[in-house]
Amino acid sequence: MVKVASIDLGSNSTRLLIADITKGTLTTICKEHQVTRMADKLSESKIISKEATKRVLKALAGYFKTINRNNIENIQIVGTAALRDATNSQEITKKIEKRFGYEVEIVSGEEEGILTSIGVLNSLGSLDNFLIVDIGGRSTEFIYDFDKKIISKSLNIGVVSLSELFFNELPPLKETVLLAKEYIESNLFESNIFNERVLVGVAGTFTSLASIFLEQTQFNDKEIHLTELKNEDVYAINEELLQLNEPQIITSYKGLDPKRARTIQAGILLAKEIISKYNVNSIKVSNSDILEGLILKKY
Repeated sequence: MVKVASIDLGSNSTRLLIADITKGTLTTICKEHQVTRMADKLSESKIISKEATKRVLKALAGYFKTINRNNIENIQIVGTAALRDATNSQEITKKIEKRFGYEVEIVSGEEEGILTSIGVLNSLGSLDNFLIVDIGGRSTEFIYDFDKKIISKSLNIGVVSLSELFFNELPPLKETVLLAKEYIESNLFESNIFNERVLVGVAGTFTSLASIFLEQTQFNDKEIHLTELKNEDVYAINEELLQLNEPQIITSYKGLDPKRARTIQAGILLAKEIISKYNVNSIKVSNSDILEGLILKKY
């Protein structure tokens, strides 16, 4: 038995997984996330700001206290879209490496998708004709099986970038929502290969969506895992959310991380447009993702 950790430096959140791994079987000890908004204003400035860097470093400091209490044998840290896109990403990763003593690997969108698929498929067992969708802060990964191979494609749309473009005012104007929909539709892949697959949603947008659907009063990831929603459930939640401002979202959905209130409308609109585009009848929500995939790939 080996006790290991993985950290995901995402565009919207910084996340930690500590797990035992024995002969390819992963048992979660601790899984945490903090909304750190690394990609805040990145589209405009092209850099990760000092404020965003401070939030990430603060989250990591807390995580490493937890790691040090758990006698961890191996730690892997990955960066995704924000660190892929920022002109000062090398400066940020060097700062993290100097402070905490571990290298940060910046993975491509395709690599991110493959690692996510390893984590998801391990928790779901045998699954054919699937489409895994990972909505992040600045990118969305589409992972699917084709001709007995797993293929990953990355799209440069995420909840932070969409929010900055179209959701500065909450609730958004109907005209703004229409513009957001047109923008999403024009950027989605034109491919019949995604149609009518089993859609598996991972990461914060989908787990938040499941939490709202389950009417949780406190976020419970174990209850969320493998929750199934029909497309009409997603449409209804999307319409409901679009009527609310940020304080109303926070008070209406107790299971939702309050820091996600600013971006959840963009995320769920994106999810809704994806299932509509590809004729998906229902989605399953997976709590396993790139964090599990990193560990399982190594062990």
